[in-house]
Amino acid sequence: MEKAIQITSLKNLKYFQKGKYQRIYWGREFCQNLIPTLKDTQKLLKFTKNNRLKFTFVTPFVTERGLKRLSDIFCGLKRSSIECEIVINDWGVLEYLENEFKGYFELSLGRLLVRQQRDPTMKRIIEKQLPVALKSKNGKIRIIVHKLPDKRYQEGIKTSYVNSPSLQGFLSKFGIKRVELNNLIQGVHLEGIKFNKSIYTPFVNISTSRFCPMETRFQKIYRVNVCKKECQRYYDILRNRSIPKAIYKRGNTIFYKNPLSFALLQKYDIDRIVFQPELPF
Repeated sequence: MEKAIQITSLKNLKYFQKGKYQRIYWGREFCQNLIPTLKDTQKLLKFTKNNRLKFTFVTPFVTERGLKRLSDIFCGLKRSSIECEIVINDWGVLEYLENEFKGYFELSLGRLLVRQQRDPTMKRIIEKQLPVALKSKNGKIRIIVHKLPDKRYQEGIKTSYVNSPSLQGFLSKFGIKRVELNNLIQGVHLEGIKFNKSIYTPFVNISTSRFCPMETRFQKIYRVNVCKKECQRYYDILRNRSIPKAIYKRGNTIFYKNPLSFALLQKYDIDRIVFQPELPF
């Protein structure tokens, strides 16, 4: 079992423990404004080489501006002597690598493209619940009985389109060898997936958008791309009685925590764990 640690900035190398991890994940999954510089990437590559570690570069979904920044880093990675794996979270980035760097990098399909069912309320849907009494305006009492979904539905919300053999064949044509997975609260069903599998812990990303609630007010007022990277300084924690988990909102993405079951690793032949020492952003 390979153990990797996700490093989002050079200062987070303080979490690295020699002998515990065999691989470093470097980069940002969710925001092109936070793509690391080529200079910082070269420093990280040097650290990786000195500690005899394997290296994975993580990319977010991007516009043309973000693709230009990634292109510079890809060229820098190609010039280095370190074997590199790329995590893809944008179909355009996959096409770009296919056209410009075909066969040079190992490719992995990122969490944003795997598209698992990440709603934290899913567990309550598939668990037995007590009846609820509701009083209407005319004074009558209605009893609401929760009906468990059938087995097919319960299995379906644990899967993804990558479970499909035909789609696995399509992805293989583009050089995809691995998939990155969330540890879902309702469980995961990975049977039939022939790719290598990585699972992240402890954070599960629920949703991501191009709108960032934490961006400076000038962007909201003038509709210009002004980002002072407020997400690096703080995040929000949200709670609601209808949701069984605390929700963490950082930048343009929201998350919940879910502990990893080691029985899951053996059942589905997951060969890599990616530890997230801090809330991603």
